[in-house]
Amino acid sequence: MDLNIYTKNLTPDLISRIEKEFETNSMQVEFHPDFKFDEENDEGFCPIKLKLKNGQSKYYDSFKYDVLTGFEIYFEDYNYQEEFKEKEKKNRSSFIKNLFKSAKKTNDSETYLVEKEIDKKLKNCDKKVTLNWQSQNKSELRISLLFGAILANLTEGIVYDPQEGSYFTGEKALLNFKNRIREYEDSIAQEDFLLHKFEQWN
Repeated sequence: MDLNIYTKNLTPDLISRIEKEFETNSMQVEFHPDFKFDEENDEGFCPIKLKLKNGQSKYYDSFKYDVLTGFEIYFEDYNYQEEFKEKEKKNRSSFIKNLFKSAKKTNDSETYLVEKEIDKKLKNCDKKVTLNWQSQNKSELRISLLFGAILANLTEGIVYDPQEGSYFTGEKALLNFKNRIREYEDSIAQEDFLLHKFEQWN
């Protein structure tokens, strides 16, 4: 599964801020010491140590160790104006099955890639971060969705969920994804809720 975050200003100091936001949400996370939001060296799997505070999930409460989790992360440049021009070109040629939904026109004839609130933030973004995770490790959905929402919230970015075709501000993504995580984890039988024990950083 994938998640796209349109963002900007990816600097190493973001890591501690993201970790603090996780703590605010009753989770302790620690990124691999080498992870710095370095586009050349950090692509691929990003390992993360995770621990939930007691009472957040019966599955994590019964797992007496720190959890090894993470996601694959990829970076690319993003340019709103280029995307907008490409969208208009494809709309004119009736080829509209692209990353974004069909451009919408309001009563005042304004055209948007998505909608006014989303486009306002997209215009200021210059990076697209893609997260990919697998279903075998049940913690990867939790860490991926919350990381994406927190990153967007801290950088005034936008989250795009290609599975649902939905766009969110960081704040709305946090609310939506918390519910989705709860529903997902509650749907899994305890014997199938596999977690990996954190041993040490390699």
